[in-house]
Amino acid sequence: VNEPWNSSDRVNVRWTLPEGERQNGNYPRWSGEAAEAYGALIDEMGTLPLGDPRVEELFLEASAIYMDELPVIPITQAKKIIPFDTTYWTGWPTFENDYIHPPTWWQSTHVIIHNLQPAGQ
Repeated sequence: VNEPWNSSDRVNVRWTLPEGERQNGNYPRWSGEAAEAYGALIDEMGTLPLGDPRVEELFLEASAIYMDELPVIPITQAKKIIPFDTTYWTGWPTFENDYIHPPTWWQSTHVIIHNLQPAGQ
């Protein structure tokens, strides 16, 4: 699973290291019972195959914990226009075919690539 696992895993307790050691996630050092429960749900989500219906269930349960605890409060929102050209390739995410969020700088770009087809086919 890539999304929502990738975003949700950023505050997973599994990333927490002793103070002074550089860690790759959970920068707010969220800890405690709620953080452990959240981490267990996210870890389980990460073991599931793409398209598994349990992903949504686990995500909703983890999101409830996250919203109760608010370990991070995002303070930015950036709107971006992401144009695609269908001259040579079709299958890009669109309003009508919203199968994935379109930024190509995210780790989910491979999903877009697997949906592209040469134009005219």
